[in-house]
Amino acid sequence: MPTSNAVALICAFTFALMLARPASADASQAANADHSCTYSPKTRADVLHFEHCAWSDAAGRTHLKRRHRLALNFDQYGLASVNIAGGWYYVRRDGRLARVMTMDNWAEPFADGLARSPVGSKIGFINRNLTLVIPPRYDGALPFEHGWAEVCIDCKLTSDGEHSWHEGGRWGCIDHHGRERETFGPGRHAGQVCRNDGSP
Repeated sequence: MPTSNAVALICAFTFALMLARPASADASQAANADHSCTYSPKTRADVLHFEHCAWSDAAGRTHLKRRHRLALNFDQYGLASVNIAGGWYYVRRDGRLARVMTMDNWAEPFADGLARSPVGSKIGFINRNLTLVIPPRYDGALPFEHGWAEVCIDCKLTSDGEHSWHEGGRWGCIDHHGRERETFGPGRHAGQVCRNDGSP
């Protein structure tokens, strides 16, 4: 049996480990806080840049430090936009993040309640709860308009200076649930797939 001194040493060591865990977690978090951020704080009208304000966990999920989240200017839907490591995100007050496409050098606004969200090399759509409601299965997509969105498969992104567009592939028109209005087909281009008068 261990002596009373040995038991005391074991207890002291265990207590020291318990105290060290939060510090260790903070140190690990700080070590991984390698992303910079750009956003407009609620106390300032201009856009500011911050170093080491976010980090990625082992699963590749991005997290924003609490003090930066508290500094954000949240809208009526409880969302704020922040640029992390060159990509735009919407963030909720509870810290949940979702990546969105860039439009006019800012986070793409929601259209018909949805916004395009890149996941890997594909594009899906999120709602204002930052839930991915249309899976990321498209190689290109335009924002929703009048209840429909033009999307493409096997298309390629082409750029000319600040302007970018998708070419080739098969284009289709989807509703808010990702249902296709008609079969995806080649030979069509962005802006020619969905009728923009609101009728199917």
